Amino acid sequence: DGGFYYNVSAGGASPSGKNKDGGLRSYGSMTYAGLKSMIYAGLTPKDPRVKAALDWIQKNYTVENNPGMGDNGLYYYYQLFAKALDTAELKQVTDSKGQKHDWRNELASHLFKVQQENGSWVNSKSNRWFEGDPNLVTAYTLLALKNCETTPAAD
Repeated sequence: DGGFYYNVSAGGASPSGKNKDGGLRSYGSMTYAGLKSMIYAGLTPKDPRVKAALDWIQKNYTVENNPGMGDNGLYYYYQLFAKALDTAELKQVTDSKGQKHDWRNELASHLFKVQQENGSWVNSKSNRWFEGDPNLVTAYTLLALKNCETTPAAD
């Protein structure tokens, strides 16, 4: 489907489960990590694997959850989302309905909306992967926000 998943070597399963055809289901954080890795490896937007990942991102674009994982790993997702799209030098993402999204503005606005009163961030909906720890989640969030302020060189 163009997306990526994490395969736990001991169990051979994706944390997001299986799709309706029985294959391992891809999800947001790993797809953004995969896109970023392909760019770092020198693949271009013309490469079919990069195109497939970008298509998956368009079909599953959101700042409300980690697609395929819900609230699990949500702030790790935000950090990878921002780093990958910044690395890809994308100003906007067009979703599956044709709506253009200024991802930097949308993500930053969402993150400031969910900031705790003490200035930190915490995943209050899921503690999976230690996201109940405000130190870890605040670090992920600050990294994401750093990528939100960067202006890409080109579309």
